[in-house]
Amino acid sequence: MDSLQETKRISLSELCPDMILAKDAVSKSGVVILTKNTRLDKANYKKLEKTDDISKVEIWTYSIDKRNKPFSGTEEKDNAPAAKPRINPILKKPEFKRFHDTYNKKLNEYKNCVKALKNGENTNQEELYGIVEGLVDTANCASDLIHYISYLNKMDDCTYSHSINVAVLSHICATWLHLEKKDIEKASVAGLLHDIGKTSLDLSENEILNGETLSGEKLDKFKKHPEIGYELLIPQDLDDDIKQAVLSHHEKIDGSGYPKGLTDKNLNEISKIVTVCNAYDNLVSIKKRCPFDIINDFEAMNIGRLDTKTLFQFTKNITYTYVSSYVQLSNNKTAQIVFINQNFLSRPIVVTLDGTVIDLAYDKTTKIVSMA
Repeated sequence: MDSLQETKRISLSELCPDMILAKDAVSKSGVVILTKNTRLDKANYKKLEKTDDISKVEIWTYSIDKRNKPFSGTEEKDNAPAAKPRINPILKKPEFKRFHDTYNKKLNEYKNCVKALKNGENTNQEELYGIVEGLVDTANCASDLIHYISYLNKMDDCTYSHSINVAVLSHICATWLHLEKKDIEKASVAGLLHDIGKTSLDLSENEILNGETLSGEKLDKFKKHPEIGYELLIPQDLDDDIKQAVLSHHEKIDGSGYPKGLTDKNLNEISKIVTVCNAYDNLVSIKKRCPFDIINDFEAMNIGRLDTKTLFQFTKNITYTYVSSYVQLSNNKTAQIVFINQNFLSRPIVVTLDGTVIDLAYDKTTKIVSMA
């Protein structure tokens, strides 16, 4: 066997910095805590450590460096004074700056692709996937990508940035659903192209942003964007699943969507993924709502409308990416999320900076109001 393909199953206590997962780390309830090929750092290790039913993980042997000390051996001694938790704002992290720089580069690449498509030029699936893959590769794990996206503020290029976001989220969601690489590629490209029809609408950016609230002729015009996008892509060398996802990303499994009122059996898996990711990013990046506000009602408002398997897996895994994140509470205190309540995803257990433990599933007077 090629040494680069060899793996080793080791306990959490043996994990060291820079080891790379050879398989998804999945809890007994089916939540993907960390995805395959995640390079371990302290934050990732803590996510594994705080998941009670994960005791061992699969590691690529080539990533094992015996010079690195295990995470478990770098914790402070019991008799050492407790250090005050220090918040490092995401916007100031060098990793975020690298992601932001790459994001702007990929955004411009995507704009150029759209311009070329509208001018009748040909593109190909591999080129479009390269835009998404290049951005995904800048982060250590799905958690980072999701958090970075939520902190971006690209209102001046909203249609294009929203498309980039949905592409990245679709890539992550398809990975969580354990799809094959070719289907992950299709979901990513479909997410990237899903709103391409909006770039041809005779509407202002503000009207496009608030499209569902328009009325009369303007609403009719807005609702044509899936068909416009589909027609634009017909001559392109793209998988038909991608084209169908562009056409049907506003369809609902109960037939209440548009443009054709399709139901579950007439929607492919790629379409269902893009529809869920599109709905989520509309709330996070466009409406700028707190992720835990969204999690609180995202499932409830979409059960029976969006694909059940995709919706549940996406919402559950999205929530788990916020373990170890800092949040602002309604009592004006800052706290760190330490545990996700399975039955109350939007109400985790948190620890405030003064060490107070609050189980938000039982303390109904307190809630998360924003990310810190």
